[in-house]
Amino acid sequence: MQAHVLRRAYIEFFKERGHLHLPGAPLIPIDVLGHLDESTLFTGSGMQQFKPYFAGVATPPSRRITTVQKCVRTGDIDSVGDYSHCTFFEMLGNFSFGDYFKAEVIPWTWEFLTQVVGLEPERLCATVYKDDEESYAIWHEKIGLPEDRIHRLDEDKNFWPANVLSEGPDGPCGPCSEVYYRLVPLEELTTDPQLTPTQRFLKDEAEGRWLEIWNNVFTQYNRSTDADGKPILTPLPQKNNDTGAGLDRIAYIAQGKRSVFETDLFGSTLEAIEKLAGVRYEGSMSPTDFAFRVVAEHTRCMVFCIADGILPSNEGRGYVLRYIMRRAVRYGKMALGFDSPFLHEVAPHVIAQMRDFYPELEERRALILQTIRTEEEQFRRTLDRGMRILTDMLHSVEVQATKRLPGHDVFRLYDTYGFPLRLTQELAAEVGVEVDLEGFEAELETQRVRSQQSSKIDREVFSASVLMGVIGADLPPTEFLGYHTLQAVAKVLAIYVGDQRVEFARAGEKVTVVLDRTPFYAEAGGQVGDTGTLVAPEGETTCALRAEVCDTQKSALGVYLHSVIVQEGELRVGQKVYATVDRVRRLDIMRNHTATHLLQAALRQVLGTHVYQKGSLVAPDRLRFDFTHTAPMTDDELRQVEELVNAEILNDVELEVHWDVPLEEAKARGAMALFGEKYGERVRVIEIPGFSIELCGGTHLQRTSQVGLFRIVSETGIASGVRRIEAVTGRAAWQYTLQREQSIKQLPTLLRAQVKRLDDVIVALDRLIRERDELAKRNRQLLLERSIARLDTLEPTLVDGVPVLATSIEGVDAKTLGDLAERVAGRLKTAIVVLGTAVEEKGLVAAKVTADLVQQGYHAGNLVRELAKIIGGGGGGRADFATAGGRDYSKLTEALKTVPDLVRAQKKQKP
Repeated sequence: MQAHVLRRAYIEFFKERGHLHLPGAPLIPIDVLGHLDESTLFTGSGMQQFKPYFAGVATPPSRRITTVQKCVRTGDIDSVGDYSHCTFFEMLGNFSFGDYFKAEVIPWTWEFLTQVVGLEPERLCATVYKDDEESYAIWHEKIGLPEDRIHRLDEDKNFWPANVLSEGPDGPCGPCSEVYYRLVPLEELTTDPQLTPTQRFLKDEAEGRWLEIWNNVFTQYNRSTDADGKPILTPLPQKNNDTGAGLDRIAYIAQGKRSVFETDLFGSTLEAIEKLAGVRYEGSMSPTDFAFRVVAEHTRCMVFCIADGILPSNEGRGYVLRYIMRRAVRYGKMALGFDSPFLHEVAPHVIAQMRDFYPELEERRALILQTIRTEEEQFRRTLDRGMRILTDMLHSVEVQATKRLPGHDVFRLYDTYGFPLRLTQELAAEVGVEVDLEGFEAELETQRVRSQQSSKIDREVFSASVLMGVIGADLPPTEFLGYHTLQAVAKVLAIYVGDQRVEFARAGEKVTVVLDRTPFYAEAGGQVGDTGTLVAPEGETTCALRAEVCDTQKSALGVYLHSVIVQEGELRVGQKVYATVDRVRRLDIMRNHTATHLLQAALRQVLGTHVYQKGSLVAPDRLRFDFTHTAPMTDDELRQVEELVNAEILNDVELEVHWDVPLEEAKARGAMALFGEKYGERVRVIEIPGFSIELCGGTHLQRTSQVGLFRIVSETGIASGVRRIEAVTGRAAWQYTLQREQSIKQLPTLLRAQVKRLDDVIVALDRLIRERDELAKRNRQLLLERSIARLDTLEPTLVDGVPVLATSIEGVDAKTLGDLAERVAGRLKTAIVVLGTAVEEKGLVAAKVTADLVQQGYHAGNLVRELAKIIGGGGGGRADFATAGGRDYSKLTEALKTVPDLVRAQKKQKP
């Protein structure tokens, strides 16, 4: 059974048993309410998006759900390359929210594995929690498994979360029942008669003879603690089932392969690597085959991450992705001989293999390939730089004195510059230097713990934000009227001070107000919340009221929360009020929101279809748009984008709003979706005919001409592969244009020029710039001549018989500093010359060692490296010439005073 057949068979099997098939969540962990799950960097299980359903703070669309979930777990990332570990995998899941339980799902598990997949029953065994008599009885009496193939295990193995009974946390928990497949012939299992069947199973499982392929988790208890801190298990009123089954593992068993890497999930990718490398994959544990698996697995992981909007960076999930990419490059370079970028040529084969079930891979192909290639090119430059740094480390004064490379330096090479430990050891051995392995392992373990903590699901599985409930949890969702009106009569359902409900609020008090219906848009999708007023006239209620609405937010359950300051009168629960949105502010927001859609479409026309939205802010005074692109935009590109947007504004196109569109239909029509956003089965689509079509729940103008004017204010980079445009529209764009005009009008006075046209300003500026450059050139020449005259009078000091000249000079740049060092050394014939200067509050040093002294073992690069440490920087170079810089120019004099001692230290190291 090929993987795509297994996926479909699983979905159909559970659909036939009343399950609603829902799409999996993005790899950025977004739950069913659209909230980011802060407990983990990546989606790591099928149940993760359903936490609000399991916690009971949201109602599922069906009590039976099935999914295929893409997952990333990186706790064992350094083991990837063997036969079993993967960072990316697919989890088959079926879930029950207070519906079926053990008596139904255990037989279904057995039926699917033995009858649908066709696994031999005699090669399967089950594990249960040691006190779970119900599961044990089902496996033994209903399924017919013999007692020696049902293993009772403790809470560390078969309770969820692991060790929850003894260690916590409090909250929902329950026993697990797992299914294992025997990978070896029966006669290869442990037969020690002194061990129980369960002990023999644990020994064989630890040694890789059994493989877990399915796990049923039964959340049936709520854990709490008594006054003495002892755990209490209270049965939950609603018992849930959470199934996780590994598609990759089931596929390799069903296809009779030796590992997941020989199934159709990886076959075409490995073949592509073979052709690119000119090396055959044998499937062994040799370094070459290990590298094949690393490249194939990591390429699959990076393709899915980038498709879900995760881009390489130096923190969070972007750091993990960057580490995965660099690990693949290292193995490709060191073991497979790839001397130029290659991952972007492997990635298309992953896309081709997986795109039928994951169409977003094909949709975002351009972004995926461009991101991979750019990152690899940058890393290869880093790798080359690392080689130079390693060379400098090995020849430093400290390392040469101790003949030992510190562990923290080895780890920095490994983590930052991609150097495998083995390569560092080999290069160090060539110059007689030992590597501090203990120090390296300590640094590596610290990073491994940090990676595990950041990528696994937190032990506090249901975070406080999920379990504490939300303001208005007992209230119905608010009816939103703001698409069609900015004023409405509404009833006050609740008033809160903090999270405490009150019956009334008086003038001067700040409260949160829940209405039964509202015209106020709640902050979402980058669009800020509405402001306005709540008014109750005298005579309609028992008291007059005027209150300012300062912001509008929305709870997880669709209850709109109005932040209100009572200005006059009294606000009471049950009161009817006139709710009025600030019309001028809302129009400004809608101008920026509609312009944001125009901007994204224009960027894709000018830069390419790899452009996707990575975030946005739609405020009344400006818009901010973050998008995927690897290079700064040119002035011409920015001009083209502005022209396209303003042309569409002048076209006066009427926007089309499509309500309640099936998600798949919207995607088929080409509707753009926001990276990492989770959408329901039916969506709202905003279309600017012939130009833009997007999924969007925000408020918009009726016609493009209402935007007025669009101007780009800035374009900057905010992360690797992510750019940001800030722009203004309407009134703000008019003010921006006026300000620029006023600035231009001030130029003639500043330039002291007669100006009739803008071209005259440019001519005057060009003249001043040329005059300034000429003066700067003359100044540099005068400083150089003065420096040369001074240096020509200086004589070196003998340091253990070696002529040494170390001094500072003023007003020269880095190149000139180096030229002067060369000039002085040439005059002296035999000498070590070290010159320093300050440029823009940074310290610079240049060292020149004449050829005869280089032959005696003196080294300019090692010299300036030590000087750089004093001035807070780094540097190095050849034995005869080297430069360095540092941020603390105030310590330049101190650094130059150490030159004689550094020269003496080099003399002691001479062979």
